[in-house]
Amino acid sequence: MAARLDRALQKANISSAKAAGWLDVSEHDVQFWRRGITVPPFAAFNRIAKALDIDPHWLCTGQAERAQAAN
Repeated sequence: MAARLDRALQKANISSAKAAGWLDVSEHDVQFWRRGITVPPFAAFNRIAKALDIDPHWLCTGQAERAQAAN
């Protein structure tokens, strides 16, 4: 997860400080997430994904979200 988050933030040219401001967390929290020292709380995954316009499932797992089977 850390590598995907770091790559997505770099691609969007978003600093840890800016991301921290969006998420109302410390810059150190975001830096720790980017380095894989800690992981963001679940609610932050969705906010990060929305802000970066990326799939939250991919951010969490590295896999594209599977389409739900029709019943």
